[in-house]
Amino acid sequence: MRLLASADLHGFWDVYDWLVGLVGSNKPDGVVLAGDLLGFPDGYDTVQEAQAADAQEAVARLSTITCPVFYVMGNDDWIDLDPSVPNIQAVHGRSVSFGDFNVVGYQHTMPFMGGINEKPESEMEEDLEGLRDLVDHNTVLVTHGPAHGFLDKVTIGGHAGSPSLRKLVDRCCPRAHIHGHLHYWFGRDGCHFNVASAGKNRAMIIDLETMEHEVVEGA
Repeated sequence: MRLLASADLHGFWDVYDWLVGLVGSNKPDGVVLAGDLLGFPDGYDTVQEAQAADAQEAVARLSTITCPVFYVMGNDDWIDLDPSVPNIQAVHGRSVSFGDFNVVGYQHTMPFMGGINEKPESEMEEDLEGLRDLVDHNTVLVTHGPAHGFLDKVTIGGHAGSPSLRKLVDRCCPRAHIHGHLHYWFGRDGCHFNVASAGKNRAMIIDLETMEHEVVEGA
């Protein structure tokens, strides 16, 4: 089972179109989008109205994909995609079957920019404890933020990753942990994959059987 994974698209439609093209040319079994999917277009009275327009545009593009699309939102997203398309599925707080695997999502991150999908670590710890029974070695764990100590160093020193998320991964050993959030740490560390597009044509294809991955980039 092969996944095409990306994050931090921030409403860049050329990146969305590039990803849709990748699905057509690479034929993955599923697509994972790990948050920060919407931008902030001008001409609207509120952030929510602006992102509602972006959400409609994103769903219109993603609805052309025939394989399953699993997503969580991110700290820069103020609304949900709320798709009415069966193959586009929110996985925040739940488990969804994917062949011999399952996909479990969590979209909250530690306080960063004041977004509605940010929570104190103490609240995240409680949430993630509630997901523990859903995660095992056949799970693709999709979060927006990183786990503490993996692809999460910040420029001012320290780490932006969640210790509670690190504890969940250490205890439950998911097949893969896919996330974004920190644009400059695009890459892999063990089972952790930072797939932040950051407005660029870049993504990863991950083979869940072999755990081999391929970085795909475009102009």
